[in-house]
Amino acid sequence: MILRDVAPSDDAVLASFDPGSGTSWLDEVAEIVGGPIAWRNDPAERAFDRRIVVAEDGGQIVAVAAHERVEHERAGGLAGHRHLLAVAVRRDRQRTGLARLLAEAVVAEMQLDGVQSVSWLIHPANAASLAFSRSVFPDA
Repeated sequence: MILRDVAPSDDAVLASFDPGSGTSWLDEVAEIVGGPIAWRNDPAERAFDRRIVVAEDGGQIVAVAAHERVEHERAGGLAGHRHLLAVAVRRDRQRTGLARLLAEAVVAEMQLDGVQSVSWLIHPANAASLAFSRSVFPDA
């Protein structure tokens, strides 16, 4: 398994990445995963300092994580604070521990970069994500 930053050559794979469907939050995850295509070409999006990491196995992207700098309405960008936008695993690789591996690796890298806090949002009806967060980040 290789973790690496997303590259422009990944656009087609990310545009068709399948984290599942049928709920509004999975649709939002698919939109976030496909986001680098639009974010890269929009100067206004660069202000968020978004970072997208992919997990590659056997030359195929099997998981994606995206995070951005927290923006405060009055203070502006808060360099030491990140918002985890999504951790997505391809539908056929879910329930393998890959999400945990990716989330822990991304948060560990943030810590090495001096990040002091990481926040994320979960829809209250998304029982799977709530259970995942409690399992991976019990102190959160």
